[in-house]
Amino acid sequence: MDNQVKVDLPSFLTVKIAGGATAQCIGLMNAIYLRNKNQKNFKIRYFPYSTGTYWPFAIKFLLKSDELLDESVDTRGLNDVENLQVGKIIRNHPLTSKKFSYEKVLSLIRRLGLERALQRIRGEHAIVASVKNLNKVNRRAKAVSGGFVPIFDSKVNSEMDERFRSSGLDSPFSIRLDSGERPDVVIHYRIGDKRTKFTIHQDFGGDGIVDPESFKDIIDEKGFDQNSVIRVVSDEPLVAQKLLSSVGINAELNSKLGDLWSDLKLMSEAKLFIGSWSQVSQLAMICVANNGGESFHPSTTQIGTKISWNLPNSNFYECRFLPKEHWIYGNDFQLDEGSHKSYKNLNK
Repeated sequence: MDNQVKVDLPSFLTVKIAGGATAQCIGLMNAIYLRNKNQKNFKIRYFPYSTGTYWPFAIKFLLKSDELLDESVDTRGLNDVENLQVGKIIRNHPLTSKKFSYEKVLSLIRRLGLERALQRIRGEHAIVASVKNLNKVNRRAKAVSGGFVPIFDSKVNSEMDERFRSSGLDSPFSIRLDSGERPDVVIHYRIGDKRTKFTIHQDFGGDGIVDPESFKDIIDEKGFDQNSVIRVVSDEPLVAQKLLSSVGINAELNSKLGDLWSDLKLMSEAKLFIGSWSQVSQLAMICVANNGGESFHPSTTQIGTKISWNLPNSNFYECRFLPKEHWIYGNDFQLDEGSHKSYKNLNK
């Protein structure tokens, strides 16, 4: 008689996602990839406050009815969440407090390199932006968590295209333009909460704001000039346009300001796309590659974090950052009017 205890496999994979809308999309793409690989359905749990910046759930329109487990998981120790502004640092987040907290214990565990071992004990796999880690997830896994990795997979791309189209939005995973109508260059200029890099955001280990000269170097190297069609998208488009103008780049804005999905569609059409260190840029790179364009992405962050993934038609550049003394940095910045309005309109 066989005395071995039979362990039942979980009926679905829990996918724990945090971050902005494009981070959520990349998490969804990882979930679809794992579903296809392991023949096991997934359900998403979303954590809107865990990154230290407030991002509400924004991709409900891309999900099937049985794929969402929880769209707003609380962060322990964070109580006042009624008046948070999308895309801005949560001032009363436990990580920014000097008091001892559960979140600070988790942060310490991460710094000591113990988090992944503890996660594996409870059947959870951390992807940590690694394709290798993604492929290690098997049918026995109970849960996966970020950071999710940019992947290029034709079946996943095709399904994302279908999901966008079914929602009624233009899909960034396919384009319907003649090559002559495509913008020559599109720059994604990430600003927003990176303004607080040297003040309240320093505890989160993020990088600063790209020096616009870094973008100019690539544009010049690829042979584009002032007769080329250059566009810029940003969480602060007017500020981004001003920074680019300071180094002689005359970039046009998207006609729909504050609409992330319109921005993503525009980026996907670029012949040449230049990104910042951001998951917006990473998702755009997938779409650009899928549509036959070429991309550039910073090779490291300001603190030296390196890329551990690659995508077709993609290059990495050594990024310079604006110095601490630059006027762009500070605590009390105001986002452009209408910024992040796409978060307010899709999940109703």
